[in-house]
Amino acid sequence: MVPSTVRGKLKDRLATISGLKVYDYIPDSVNVPAGIVGQLDMNFDATFNRGFDSATCTVLLIVGRMSEQAAQAKLDGYLAGSGATSVKAAIEADATLSGAVQTVRVASATSGSVQVAGNDFLAYRYVVDLIG
Repeated sequence: MVPSTVRGKLKDRLATISGLKVYDYIPDSVNVPAGIVGQLDMNFDATFNRGFDSATCTVLLIVGRMSEQAAQAKLDGYLAGSGATSVKAAIEADATLSGAVQTVRVASATSGSVQVAGNDFLAYRYVVDLIG
């Protein structure tokens, strides 16, 4: 599993969501709505003799300022388990990320906020499980 390849493939999957700006690196500034693919947390040697590694990756989805009512409605669409704006559906539509991993699964999403350039934005932190 090559971390930069996995991040790039996750970015490609998120880019299938219309209107979402996607980064596979942490940008200096963001234009919302934005999906930011984080670094991988690796677990080596999940099976003996280098059978496979596993990893988790956080995807941060930033939608709009906390004061914007429309931001919550957008987050709800991204949080859905299926549909055109579903983060889970977009990522899991390619179960191997074009061969970068053996399998991918969006395990959870946690609501919260993130501060960017002194502004508070509504966000979700998705945990993506990767085996490969």
